[in-house]
Amino acid sequence: MNMFAQSEAANWYFGFGAGIQFNQASGTVSSLNDGQLVTFEGCTSISDDSGSLLFYTDGSTVWNKNHGVMQNGFGLLGDSSSTQSAIIVPKPDDNTLFYVFTVGAQFNNTGLHYSVVDMTQNGGLGAVTQRNVNLLNISSEKITAVLKDCITKSMWVVSFAAEDGNSETYNTFHAFEVSVNGVDSKSIKSTFPINITDPRGYLKLSPDGTKLASANFSVNNDNNTFSQDKLLLCDFDTATGIVSNPIRLSINSQNTFPYGVEFSPNSQLLYVHSSNNFQANGLGGLDNNPENHRSTLTQFDLTQQNIQTAQTIIDDRQLYRGGLQLGPDGRIYRALSATYQTGLPYLGVIRNPNNVGIDCNYQHNAVNLSPNESSQGLPPFIQSLFNTQIDIIKNGKSNINLALCDGDSYQLVSENIPGATYTWTKDNLPLSNNNYDLIVTESGHYEVVINPNNGDCEIEGQAYVFFNPNPTVENKTLIQCDEDGTKDGVTLFNLNEAYKNLSSTEPLTYSFYTDLARTKEVNSNAFENTMNPQTIYVKATNANTDCFSYAELTLTVSITDVNDIILPAVCDDDGVEDGLHVFNLNEADDDILNGIPAIGLEISYYETYEDALLEVKNLGNSYKNKTPYSQTIFARVENANACYGISKVGLVVNKLPNIEGSSTSYYCLNTQQPITLDAGLIGDSPNNYNYLWSSGETSYSIQVNAIDAYTVTVTNKVTGCSKTKTITVEPSNIATFKKLNVVDISDNNSISVLVSGEGTYNYALYNQDNSLYRPYQESSVFENINPGIYSVLVKDIKNDCGVVNNLISVIGYPKYFTPNNDGINDTWQVIGISNMFQPDTDINIYDRYGKLIKQLNPLGEGWNGFFNGQRLPADDYWFTVKLQDGRIIKSHFALKN
Repeated sequence: MNMFAQSEAANWYFGFGAGIQFNQASGTVSSLNDGQLVTFEGCTSISDDSGSLLFYTDGSTVWNKNHGVMQNGFGLLGDSSSTQSAIIVPKPDDNTLFYVFTVGAQFNNTGLHYSVVDMTQNGGLGAVTQRNVNLLNISSEKITAVLKDCITKSMWVVSFAAEDGNSETYNTFHAFEVSVNGVDSKSIKSTFPINITDPRGYLKLSPDGTKLASANFSVNNDNNTFSQDKLLLCDFDTATGIVSNPIRLSINSQNTFPYGVEFSPNSQLLYVHSSNNFQANGLGGLDNNPENHRSTLTQFDLTQQNIQTAQTIIDDRQLYRGGLQLGPDGRIYRALSATYQTGLPYLGVIRNPNNVGIDCNYQHNAVNLSPNESSQGLPPFIQSLFNTQIDIIKNGKSNINLALCDGDSYQLVSENIPGATYTWTKDNLPLSNNNYDLIVTESGHYEVVINPNNGDCEIEGQAYVFFNPNPTVENKTLIQCDEDGTKDGVTLFNLNEAYKNLSSTEPLTYSFYTDLARTKEVNSNAFENTMNPQTIYVKATNANTDCFSYAELTLTVSITDVNDIILPAVCDDDGVEDGLHVFNLNEADDDILNGIPAIGLEISYYETYEDALLEVKNLGNSYKNKTPYSQTIFARVENANACYGISKVGLVVNKLPNIEGSSTSYYCLNTQQPITLDAGLIGDSPNNYNYLWSSGETSYSIQVNAIDAYTVTVTNKVTGCSKTKTITVEPSNIATFKKLNVVDISDNNSISVLVSGEGTYNYALYNQDNSLYRPYQESSVFENINPGIYSVLVKDIKNDCGVVNNLISVIGYPKYFTPNNDGINDTWQVIGISNMFQPDTDINIYDRYGKLIKQLNPLGEGWNGFFNGQRLPADDYWFTVKLQDGRIIKSHFALKN
């Protein structure tokens, strides 16, 4: 048999406390929560050939199977910040000695070393017996391994470094042979004309050992030099350890920086996880904002002549960089993290990695790691572990796991090679069969070893076969009501009702057929029977296993009846008068079953008759009608899930009285006259309603003469529905003058009126001859007023309680006069003086030389332009005015002919 099996990769520990375990027998992957490893990137682990954990490491510390630090298992020269900090290689032909190869990190470049673990030490927990044997002084963060051949059972461990291993400019692949004699410290070198200074990114050999892929994350630390060498695909010769024929590949995406790489199990496809390598300006260039990071998962088809063009973008999303790793189940797992420092509690999975394009079936967030998290790295293994030499299942789904159902049989088929010897085993026990094929009827781990008997290596194949139980399903009877108006025994059935609310934990789906052969499937949600009774043939399928069982469903139509009823009407008093109201449907139960035998009937309610028939959209016990004021719903009465009858249930919502809303009325305090309030009924006769006022009165309208808030409740005499409104009576009154402010003898004479009172007021001005000068206005200020005597009128507009007025004087004088006896401006006088306003005013007129020519009587007609009986010439004349209030005015005016 093979010197090592896929079970060696059965347990993974990685990320921030995360772990998973592969159960090949059941084909399941489960999350582990017992690991001690916390790493940003590098890690590895190994198990025995039965899948039991041996030990794991982050490249610096080794933990044993009990998750304690292994004896002497510290101080290894790997680094948890290295892409591939370590890989574990068993010594050929020795199941107790293991070599732990380690590489340093970008900022802790310790080179390539190996340490030896002896599992016979410390009671089987193992111990590190030799530590940090130097192979390369300086190395990149890359390391991988593959079987050299099946004869010597030697292996190649491959790293990437400078040709002499002493420089941080990398151009050489170093292949170290691990044989029964130990580790050969002299490497096979494959040097290329490239100069790469960024050590990050994964290195992987294909499972069949023929290809090598190197992800040189940014090629150079400046992220832009030698960009053509970021992703290299090379040939690898397992016989010699030589790397050759490099092909430069690039990603057709904005996320061009390759990090994780992995080959499909058949070695024909290459998967690359690349990112945009977003760098912050801070320390180390790290950026902890997930929105700045994006990654792409790309597939390259290596069977095509032009591999660069044969690429498919499988996934592109907001995500940080991450590794890719084949699992023993033949699937590829993708490390998921949000940023360098922030992990995610899931792994992505490529479920069918041998399929080209999107048929590879990538599933994001496929494995739940909670409460732990994935970071960037996944544990690398010897790639030959995943090289299934032949597929003996051949079902196009998996070449490792085969799920069958009880009662099935399956033919495993290897290769028919003339002269070959076939050895079959089940669970490591030999079988008598020696043919190239095998019929299996039981669960187990089946393996075949083919010896060609021609000197070539043995050929191997394996299959984990698991027989799932068929689901348990019972025959059922479904009784439906015949309530469509025609008692013909034909109606609609929801067939799914027969198998709902079952106690089975199996995820079963049901198909229904009218024929025994189950070829004529029907609509299970709405099936109309053709006879009464009628047999329907059922197929119950487990959604997880695809195993199925058969049953029969008998359909019977009942002709029993229940009562149609109308629930007591409700008033539309829920705060929104829209004809909708919440009903307690349980209140209909007794009336529906009135006169029906008490046999444990159950009632459920539905909006439509068809919903009631098919038992969909159950309304529950509390329901708000959707048709305003009047709606019919349907009650389904059942006896042990058998329909007993369907009845109509009427829902009625009565309108509230249509009255005006709450309002405000006003009462004049100055008149104290009663005012009339009424209930405000709209579009109906007052005789149809009863009234109750807060004053105790019961008439439609009342008289009030007090300030207060009055309520009236209006009740419909027929429906009993009531509605209440409030009428607030507020005071109003005539105004009381407090002050009149006048600005006069100016370019903009104005009057400001200050009043008090409970009313709302408008203001107007009338002149001395009682004609309107300024109409009513809201503002209490009048501007640009001519000199004169005015009446100020203030009117209550809140409730028209009355008008008050007051006289006021605006003092001024004309700028000129024309004493020509035409009746217009024949005299000059100070305006706004009267017996009421400023009567004791002194007025003197002077010529331009200061000679007094006239003393005016303030209450007289004014100066006519004469002096000593002679008309004075046209000119400017000066005057002084001393008002009774003490103000003095000095100015001039013009006499014009």
